[in-house]
Amino acid sequence: MAGERPPERIATARLTLRAWRPEDAPLIREAIDSSLAHLRSWMPWAVNEPSSMEATVSLLEKFRDDFTAGRDFHYGIFTADERDVLGGTGLHPRIGPDAIEIGYWLRETATRRGYVTEAVARLTRVALEELGLSRVEIRCDPRNTASAAVPRRLGYRHVTTLEANALTPAGEPRDTMVWVQTAAELPGASRAG
Repeated sequence: MAGERPPERIATARLTLRAWRPEDAPLIREAIDSSLAHLRSWMPWAVNEPSSMEATVSLLEKFRDDFTAGRDFHYGIFTADERDVLGGTGLHPRIGPDAIEIGYWLRETATRRGYVTEAVARLTRVALEELGLSRVEIRCDPRNTASAAVPRRLGYRHVTTLEANALTPAGEPRDTMVWVQTAAELPGASRAG
């Protein structure tokens, strides 16, 4: 990413995307704990939940340290006033040079309101326009139709489905859809610079 780092705080029409802080532990704990059955269906990390408050603080400290060091960029999806956690998202530089992956999850009560689409649309622009990356990917389980609808809505291209390349939270093999958007494909992208 050529030394560039995304902003720690990003506002959208209805949301605040903000780098996690250790003091967010009670808010993220409540969001996860209230949605365990929902999250365990799709998120491998949710199988190990609930975690203690101390473990959550440690995880958020790691997220903060990774963000500061430019290794990985985890964000909370907050209400605009930052009083409630709706979910989490991130820009993850784990797919190779000049590219980044966006991941996301939502608490059950926040689903089907367009929050993830709003957050991912903004993160896509940050990655392609502000950071100057050439490619953004979203990867998801093909059976998670709500998750797959996000890149489809935002004009990402479905480039492949990797067969049995990952495990479900229950440990069974699963396929992974790979969606891509490039700077040239970004709807309404500025042509300057």
